[in-house]
Amino acid sequence: IELVGNMSIVICIISMSPFVLLCILGAPKVDYHRWLKPPDTDVHDADTSDDDNNGWFYPTVGGVLWRPFLNNLFWNLNSFDSAACFAGEVKDPGRTFPMGMLLSVVMVMCSYFLPFLIAIGATESSQHDWKDGYITIVATNVGGKWLGAWTVFASGISNLALFQAEMTSDAFQIMGMANRGMLPRCLNRRSQYGTPTYGILLCALVLVLMSIA
Repeated sequence: IELVGNMSIVICIISMSPFVLLCILGAPKVDYHRWLKPPDTDVHDADTSDDDNNGWFYPTVGGVLWRPFLNNLFWNLNSFDSAACFAGEVKDPGRTFPMGMLLSVVMVMCSYFLPFLIAIGATESSQHDWKDGYITIVATNVGGKWLGAWTVFASGISNLALFQAEMTSDAFQIMGMANRGMLPRCLNRRSQYGTPTYGILLCALVLVLMSIA
């Protein structure tokens, strides 16, 4: 688990570096008047059906597509509960966890808010331009092709960190359930390095089966 933690820190630095550079290079180009521009009211969600438009739930209010907005907000701010799976591996969790959670929330909010603030203020983009992968175009316009390519690379390598963190938390959760008798006792075995070997193997098996199903 120490190796996973150290790898996650390294990948975090690599994956966040292009957004830090985007903020630094884009800050002098910011026109704050673009921040005050109201959202378009004619936006349309491709997943919106007639039933949604005729029912009690209005997906577009004030130019904001609330359904995908709330969905993305939930997705980008979840997984904080996964940290509980490592409570037994942490020294003084009563003090470490609250501080770690607080710092994580601040870092996550800044990593989204500041780059998007710079991207909106430093480019002539419209609301309709913001589709999947558009932040790469913004990085290219602000810093050049090298920053756009670095952003794509950072996005790819961050998925590696997400995978290993999720695999580790799931494996420890399986081991904890085995310790409580909810799963077969064989799943609570650790390797000589303290890792839940059978939990990792079970997670890997489930992933392989799901990928070929």
